Amino acid sequence: MTIQINHLQEWLDSGVDEELIALNVRSLSGTTPYDYLLYSDKISRRNDGRLRERDLKKYQHIELGGWWCSAVDPLADYILMMWGCFKPDLPRRDPQKIHKHIKYEHPYREQTRAFFLFVTNKIWVKASNRNGIPITDEDLLHRSGFWHWVWRNNVPVVIVEGVKKAACLLSAGYAAIAIPGDDA
Repeated sequence: MTIQINHLQEWLDSGVDEELIALNVRSLSGTTPYDYLLYSDKISRRNDGRLRERDLKKYQHIELGGWWCSAVDPLADYILMMWGCFKPDLPRRDPQKIHKHIKYEHPYREQTRAFFLFVTNKIWVKASNRNGIPITDEDLLHRSGFWHWVWRNNVPVVIVEGVKKAACLLSAGYAAIAIPGDDA
């Protein structure tokens, strides 16, 4: 994953471990963000399968770039989840509140999901030390790794609004799950 320096700095300024950022965040621009945000089969399309003009116009701001964050999917054997969060460099105005911008975009017409971020072994060790729960060889070999260890050992979990907050807490050794905010 590649990340622009301004996006990396935003995450670092939020207290997030650089290796955790590298695992979960990437910069997107041009037409690529459409693949991340407008994939749902619930989106009305033209007969030729292309997006409708109104959706292209509504989302044209994403072409200017931003960062994307996704996570593991605990409902699908902890593989990378398609659903995620895009923070555009130039957000669009909220149509209901003219003076407010929509800071974060999530996949259009897809159900909201929670973020279970990929975690480095260094952060896993921090969480293990913080909770006094050892990491076994079995834990290390388990496909779902950290999150299975959290579940199996009933490790306390902090649920926060926003993926950067969860990443910051994970960086400090807390098991943290993020839910998206209300401007999704």
